[in-house]
Amino acid sequence: MVLSMKRAEIKLWQSNAISGVELSKVSQSYHRFPKHFHDTYAVHLHESGTMIFSYGRAEVALKPGSINLIHPGVVHSCLPGNEQPLSYRCLFLPRKFIDDYMIALGKKASCPAYISLQDSSLFGALSAAHRRLEVDDGFLGYDTILALCVELLVSQRNERASWRVDNREPKHIKVIRDFLHAHYNERVSLACLANVVGLNPVYLVRSFRSCMGMPPHAYQTQLRISHARNLLRAGTPPAEVAALVGFADQSHLTRLFKQTTGVTPAFFARSL
Repeated sequence: MVLSMKRAEIKLWQSNAISGVELSKVSQSYHRFPKHFHDTYAVHLHESGTMIFSYGRAEVALKPGSINLIHPGVVHSCLPGNEQPLSYRCLFLPRKFIDDYMIALGKKASCPAYISLQDSSLFGALSAAHRRLEVDDGFLGYDTILALCVELLVSQRNERASWRVDNREPKHIKVIRDFLHAHYNERVSLACLANVVGLNPVYLVRSFRSCMGMPPHAYQTQLRISHARNLLRAGTPPAEVAALVGFADQSHLTRLFKQTTGVTPAFFARSL
């Protein structure tokens, strides 16, 4: 499915060759992605323009030829820089897909939060695989090429990692996250969260934002978007998704879904 908005063009599709892998191609886009996270690994292949990528307190300008791997759950934002339109390709890989290759490599530690590197050979191989699947979803060697590329990308993580996941997460942050995951589609007040962990509400928000990159209510919104994507993938009509994930109405879902993903729920459903 291809969406054209003025000069921008967005294409989304799901791989029939490798279960669970989704792909996208974005051309000439000025879309600004505010803070969000993915429930999969995201491999970003930057083709043109300058993208300002922010994670935590760090910020990097992605140039053409950049390869970027983002860990599931890592909060980040992506903005066009220098008033230039952006063109890029993405692979969205289930956690198990990466984990299986790490096991095959004999690695036990999780991937860094974010990897960024300039490697023309790897960029070319990943781009070729992405382009081949775009026109030939039955390409027999696609899974082998993609597997080798991901294996190479993961094998370089220690040398090329930009930032890492902090595993020293405070206990109260984990409790809050677990609570929000369990009640993502319900109205959860700040007072309720404060009671759950026994903390002052102001301190709670400040601590959660510092650790996760966004306040609790924004984190819950992203959880709702993530569940909305899963429901749309499963074939649930967009009109029913809003109520199921806790949004007030379909227009509320559509506005926030498009802000986060760049496309409407209806377009996303038709694409996959």
